Amino acid sequence: MRGVHIAEGVNIDKESNHKEDQKGDNSKNLGKSRIFTSKSFLITLIGAFLGGLIFGLVGYFAENGNLAIPRLEPLFAAPYGSITIFFTIFGASLGSLIASLASADHVHPEEGAKKTGTGMNLNKWFTWGIAVLTAAIILSAAGYIWILSAAYGNGSDQDSRAGYTMKKVQRIPGDTPVQVGNSMGEMYGAEPLEIPADPVSAAVMAPVASARNQILIYGAGGSEEGNMGPLIEESLSILKDSPVIVVISTDEPAYALPAAYTAAYFKAPVIPVEERSIPQGLQNSLESGEERLILVAAPERLLSDKFLEELEALGEVNRVADENLYKHSLLWARSRWGNFGWGMDENFHFDAYYNFVLANPETPEFAAAGLPMAYQGNYGPLIYTESEDLNNYVDQYFWRLSPDYFSFPSDGPFMNVRVVGDPESVSYNAQARADLALEVRSFKNQVAGASGLSLLGWSWFFIGFFGAIWALFIMPKRLPYSSFYSRIYWPMTILVFGPVGILAFLMAYHERPVMSMGHMAKFMRPPWAKALSATIMSAGIGMALMIASMYLFQFFGLPLLRTFEFTSVYWLGSPMTTIMWLIMVIPAIIASSLFYMGPMMADMREMKYWGGVKKALPVVTLSMVSASIGMFLTAWYVMNWRGWMSGEDLWLWVTPLWISATAGFFAALVPNYFMVKAGWKEGEM
Repeated sequence: MRGVHIAEGVNIDKESNHKEDQKGDNSKNLGKSRIFTSKSFLITLIGAFLGGLIFGLVGYFAENGNLAIPRLEPLFAAPYGSITIFFTIFGASLGSLIASLASADHVHPEEGAKKTGTGMNLNKWFTWGIAVLTAAIILSAAGYIWILSAAYGNGSDQDSRAGYTMKKVQRIPGDTPVQVGNSMGEMYGAEPLEIPADPVSAAVMAPVASARNQILIYGAGGSEEGNMGPLIEESLSILKDSPVIVVISTDEPAYALPAAYTAAYFKAPVIPVEERSIPQGLQNSLESGEERLILVAAPERLLSDKFLEELEALGEVNRVADENLYKHSLLWARSRWGNFGWGMDENFHFDAYYNFVLANPETPEFAAAGLPMAYQGNYGPLIYTESEDLNNYVDQYFWRLSPDYFSFPSDGPFMNVRVVGDPESVSYNAQARADLALEVRSFKNQVAGASGLSLLGWSWFFIGFFGAIWALFIMPKRLPYSSFYSRIYWPMTILVFGPVGILAFLMAYHERPVMSMGHMAKFMRPPWAKALSATIMSAGIGMALMIASMYLFQFFGLPLLRTFEFTSVYWLGSPMTTIMWLIMVIPAIIASSLFYMGPMMADMREMKYWGGVKKALPVVTLSMVSASIGMFLTAWYVMNWRGWMSGEDLWLWVTPLWISATAGFFAALVPNYFMVKAGWKEGEM
């Protein structure tokens, strides 16, 4: 069927077909290769858009504290916006993969056309096995940090992190609320203000104690609840100049205490109310003075919207509450109204010496006993957590706030958290996790957490990962004339080179004329595209082998030569410059020559296997040595000069690796261009 559309994606040009017939029977125009049709390309774009939108929204809501992503909290150490971008790229890559494969129709080769190297033999099984093993090693290395985060992250046993002391998180002495109250008096040594063992009374009197420079001593005034009327009158009298009044519910004091911590520092009265009952003292205060902002620290379940409408007759009313107590405490830590409120918004903060009190909402008495820490010493807001584990929302919040240093760790800043409650209330597990999350780290390499650079590297990796899967399945579907070997080295190339590999793949195959040359099909490319394809043939699988070798020897260890120690060539004793280079490059050259380039060149030139290996060895050697020089120089620079250290237990480790691999690819491109021009390599597979 010549001169007609044979199958979707393969077009026959009549005029060029006639010209090829004049060349002889050994060449035949098979049309143009087409990876995408107009329809499949549109569907792929839609898939990328939908995937990016869905996952991007997940990242956005997580970054803004509306969604918790358990076990991946260390990602939130990266700068604001990084998570959204990372999730968007991840979703777009996954969505385009699914959409492209689902919409790609099979292209069938022209009847009677021959393909290169059909059928399997022992050598091809070895070739396939080496590729699978290499990919498995790379993916295992890349996946380790994710497994580590899931297995040892929040919610897991943190005993290994708990020691006798923790730098950033200390536990206040006291196994009961009264004992914690006594500890407050011993710690600060100011004039005491004794109150009953009642959280609501403590919430009301903490701003009063702050204004008088007194220390609230919880439980020292008896165990019975106090008469709220006199306490309210006293608070409104002493704090009459405050532009803000905080209204709390007399029920469920856990909701009142985060607001009480804020009010204690900013010296605003805290007024407990019941549904349908506005205290007379509050009403008189609001009616007689200037209009005040009324902040209601109770969910609708405790104080209804109808009740808030009654309050609005007395002033501006704002409900600041969340039914989820953990999010409720974070809401009060983040918010600010003019000159009132902590304003510790993790998404738009400057590194500062933030401090917190960590307590369990199921035991609000401990939080009430710790109220002096809201306005004395290293003061800060109250944050709630669960007993056994650090709450997921709180964990993300702490990771987001984790401080970065630019020059030296001693520059700080440093966070400080005080835990109130016995180990049954707030476990050492939760304490240790908070300590880890708030560690000061380099902004380039957060080590236990992710930095902006690391998420850039992981974005690159996931583009390559999904792109490799796409190439693995799209080539048999849309490129029926591609060879067995090209269907292996292109997915490996994209896995290592990410978006650069995908771009190279499209430039090498899309809309390229396909010619049948006797026993095989070739893709007709311009010289620069031939050089591109030729580089991929040798460097694609070779670079993947080098990365896999580097990981294995990094994992098992590498000996350090001392032969050249104290000599002028001492640098030859470094594993990075001698042993590692030999171990990485030589096996890659041998494997690529024996199982990839060698048999492929034998097929292309119709010669025996060992003849192809002999032809392949020098060109593979030149290509791989060039690639290794580019890779090693870049790796040396980014790791030693820039401090981007590579290790599978670091979030940053993929970034220098992928940057170095891509640099190696471009270094190998130059000699490959001249080898193609000289006829040593063809670049038409």
